[in-house]
Amino acid sequence: MDALQNTIVQLATPLSLALIILGTSLGIFVGAIPGLTGAMLIALTLPLTFTLDPQLAMTLLVSMYVGSISGGLITGTLLRMPGTPASVMTTLDGYPMTQQGQPGRALGLGIYASLVGGLISCLFLVTLSAPIASWSTQLGPFEYFSLVLMALVLIATIDGASLTRSLFSGTLGILAAMPGISAATGEVRLTFGFTSLNAGFKLLPVLIGLFAINQVLRDIANIDQKVPLVSVTRKGLWLTFADWKHQWVNLLRSSLIGTFIGILPGIGANIGSIAAYSAARNSSQTPQKFGSGSAEGIIASEAANNATVGGALIPLVAMGIPGSVIDAILLGALVLHGLQPGPRLFSEHPELVHTIMGTYFLANLVMFVVMIASVGFLAKLVRFPRPYLLPLILTFCIAGAFALSNRMFDVWVMLGFGLLGLVLERNRIPLAPFVIGFVLGPIAEENLSAGLMSSQGNWLPIITRPISLLFVVISALLLVVPLVRQFRKKRDYKTETLKDNAAEEASRVDQTEALSEHGGHDSDSVWSRFGLPVWHTVAVLTIMGMLVLQYSGFFTNEQGLTQYPQRPIQAVVPFSAGGGTDLFARILQKSITGNELLKQPVVIINQPGGSGTIGSRYVKQARADGYKILCNHEGIITSKYSGKVNFGPEAFEPIAQTGEINLVVAVQKNAPFKNLAELLQYTEKHPGEVQFGTNFGALAHFAAKKIEQASEGEYFNYVQAGDGQKRYTMLIGGHIDATIFSLAEFLSYEGDGQIRALAVLSEERQSVLPDVSTAREQQIEAVVGNSFYWWAPKGTPPERIDLLADVLEQTMQSDAVRNSLQALSITPVFYRGEKLNEHISQSEQKFSELVSGSTVQLPDFPFYIILATLLLLSMIVVQRIFLSQIPPANSSSSSKPRIWLAVCCFVLLCFYVLVLEQSWLNYWLATALMIAVTGGTMAKWKPRYLPVLIELALLTGLGTEIVFTSVFSVVLP
Repeated sequence: MDALQNTIVQLATPLSLALIILGTSLGIFVGAIPGLTGAMLIALTLPLTFTLDPQLAMTLLVSMYVGSISGGLITGTLLRMPGTPASVMTTLDGYPMTQQGQPGRALGLGIYASLVGGLISCLFLVTLSAPIASWSTQLGPFEYFSLVLMALVLIATIDGASLTRSLFSGTLGILAAMPGISAATGEVRLTFGFTSLNAGFKLLPVLIGLFAINQVLRDIANIDQKVPLVSVTRKGLWLTFADWKHQWVNLLRSSLIGTFIGILPGIGANIGSIAAYSAARNSSQTPQKFGSGSAEGIIASEAANNATVGGALIPLVAMGIPGSVIDAILLGALVLHGLQPGPRLFSEHPELVHTIMGTYFLANLVMFVVMIASVGFLAKLVRFPRPYLLPLILTFCIAGAFALSNRMFDVWVMLGFGLLGLVLERNRIPLAPFVIGFVLGPIAEENLSAGLMSSQGNWLPIITRPISLLFVVISALLLVVPLVRQFRKKRDYKTETLKDNAAEEASRVDQTEALSEHGGHDSDSVWSRFGLPVWHTVAVLTIMGMLVLQYSGFFTNEQGLTQYPQRPIQAVVPFSAGGGTDLFARILQKSITGNELLKQPVVIINQPGGSGTIGSRYVKQARADGYKILCNHEGIITSKYSGKVNFGPEAFEPIAQTGEINLVVAVQKNAPFKNLAELLQYTEKHPGEVQFGTNFGALAHFAAKKIEQASEGEYFNYVQAGDGQKRYTMLIGGHIDATIFSLAEFLSYEGDGQIRALAVLSEERQSVLPDVSTAREQQIEAVVGNSFYWWAPKGTPPERIDLLADVLEQTMQSDAVRNSLQALSITPVFYRGEKLNEHISQSEQKFSELVSGSTVQLPDFPFYIILATLLLLSMIVVQRIFLSQIPPANSSSSSKPRIWLAVCCFVLLCFYVLVLEQSWLNYWLATALMIAVTGGTMAKWKPRYLPVLIELALLTGLGTEIVFTSVFSVVLP
């Protein structure tokens, strides 16, 4: 009770309330911009919280989490450009409602649903964290596969007009997610020798392309169409008693679905919104209205995606298991502040647990107030002249796609999927099933593969395990119900379709007749309140101030500008933010930048994918000038010998080794093995029975192979179990028998009393585990550790390598750094030069003797998906040729689309990306030119547009470069 009272007092202080308001508002802003995510915002903010009290730090970060999920509905509803993946389903009904002249109501429904979803999940977070989190660990690979199968079945029901088209779109989405390194086997597939595809297509560039770029191109083509008069009043914003009466079941059901989905590690808010949306549609009395402005659809999606936030926090605070990427970063924040996530957090730091819960509650209230207060302003976006608005959107889309992994390849992917989305929609193929397939396909494949590995290729557990069978039965019902409904309406389907088309056309004609004037009048209405003279004055003064700041050296260190480094150094971490390597790198980066050991800051760039191979390749191919360096562990060696890449340490210049961490073999607490020797004795008598969870090709896998090599046999049945958190979940759930953790991971999980160590794979016992013997003490010659290295591209000048090594050596001598590393159970060491090369050679020799791979033959999933996609495509072609005459999209438009204008602007956009890729111009200048030229082309170079357009171009170009690079140290293209 004292802890609860202290928490209330803490959260009521002005500083705490200010952090909640600031964090939530920043989250809403970032979430509203397509391409920018809450994970990105929190990862950038994490180093700034090192000096804060842990409670204040979590207050700020959790507030950002809530705001970022909620903010995505703004641009999704108003512009058909979802700010976050979680808002994709909201876009399906929010944007049509806006087009019908009700942007305030569309936003109001989403905001209220977000609040209700957040509060209901908060109730579960406060009351049922521990039991719910423990239950979720009972779900194994087959249960997860069945759960995802249930969501995949929704592809058939998400668009009622054509089952064939929906299925084709879904399978095409699954196929698009397959190129790259398979999460199940670690093999490279469908890349056709194109190395940039090793990481596959990232979700954010695909979503931005399908929705934002696609919609911008459509808007450009239809720029001559007059814009319907859209009310920007608060009418319809507040939910009436009738709304609550009709929607309370939908709100409750969607919130519960979102909370449940959020609890499951690795599922995410986007899947929660998909499941809730489909459940609402299948239970609705008017399912035909979904996708055309249904209030039920908006409420279901937003209630669910906000509820997943509270759901994902449940396993985080109860067990130390992150339910999403952002939760992984929050977990890292706890560790960096010297706290041990898991059950002990309740007993040792109850005030922090209460702070997280209280902040989540207050942040939802703040989110509601901030968004309701700003609805009037936000709704005016739909009236902003398109020659001004569309180029700005393109700018943020490109910056967002690039900022994900700092790869121009992602920007090209975004543009390519923008064209694909345009082609699909013009052929009446829905985009929602594509997104569902793209998101869920890899999860389904990974879990099915893990299940087959654990069952020696046996498919029966899908229907013999009770929970899995339950999900399969629900999947069948979800598939059968819409089919029965469609069968009953088969006779009059064509008549109803013709009536719907006629009504739609009449509606469009009515809307066209009620037009507001566009062009110059629209432009005048935007500025009428403030006046153009005031705008021009403020804009010119701001531009002049930005130019002075940019070129006066205000943001640069004037001393030694002729010496290296002259600009920020990018330290690439090839893993997700919040992971062990990322936390390690950020500790050193904070010390280097904070103590000004270099004349320019070091910026952490996360480039996850392919078990670390994507970021490694990025640095390998970078210019050898010392401005891009790599922080990686032994994975740079294991990836080479697992066959994931054809290069290793020899492709880089080694800078230094700055840390070591030991590995621990772990089993469930009640396992019948006292030590590693007993486990091996059992496996010798029962080969293949012990399910050993690992990540194929990663260090843990090679360590397990080293144990087998020391025992002169192959006894384990390897199961693809993912990263440390996933392996822990599968271990305590009984889905694997043993696994290997880093010492830091083991110590963080050991606190709940559900696992124990069999051996430490080190030279000597560890002081934190004095009772656990080493493998060598058990007569097993298996000594495997994990070392952290820093690398530069091959050919980097030796004097720059030496300077970086000197800086790292100074950093490792800092007491603050050493204490922070020891808190992560990382042993601070420092090697450079000959001793470093000797360590690398020893590691290469050790891992080259081992061969990794799966012992179970898995189905050729890409082959079957390609076959299904081609079959469905052929059915669509046959239906279109022989069975029906489908009118082209937008056939009822009042004016012809200016296809040539859209093509011209797209070419200009591609040229802009090429200029950035080749660094022909500074970012701000290239961006300003792109906005001015593209906007001028849209406006037909009418003089009344040009002054404001040029001012907006300069403000956007200079503002983004100064804020992103100089203030937040974020790299821009």
